[in-house]
Amino acid sequence: MTFAAEEPGEILSQDAQGRVLVSRERRELLLEQYDRSGMSGVKFAQYVGIKYSTLAYWLQSRRRHREREKLLMKAGADTEVSKSNGAWIEAVVEKGSQSRVSTGALRIYFAGGAYCQISSATEAALAAELLGRLGAKR
Repeated sequence: MTFAAEEPGEILSQDAQGRVLVSRERRELLLEQYDRSGMSGVKFAQYVGIKYSTLAYWLQSRRRHREREKLLMKAGADTEVSKSNGAWIEAVVEKGSQSRVSTGALRIYFAGGAYCQISSATEAALAAELLGRLGAKR
């Protein structure tokens, strides 16, 4: 299978199983090109030299990432930025979703995509200090 390199003569990295490694920037560029192409996923994948399943996975990951960002932005818009009233926001855990956070860890997402991961008592104390200072600055 050929792969559409960014530049002629470009050397592409491969993993131990011979799969071509694609940088995040290159993947985003290919997804933008796909959006503009008007081609079907199968045809576009053939055109750029990747498997359709790879393209489908990239599209699904991008869609999930955008949905997550929307939820975070909505949660941020639902709470007043100018005041910290200490109100809780709802957290949703989708069934069948695989956690990227280690077992026993808590990850708090903030508007804009930042997050704080807590996996020990020491980190909990630091997170409490951080959240207290963030609330005090409002």
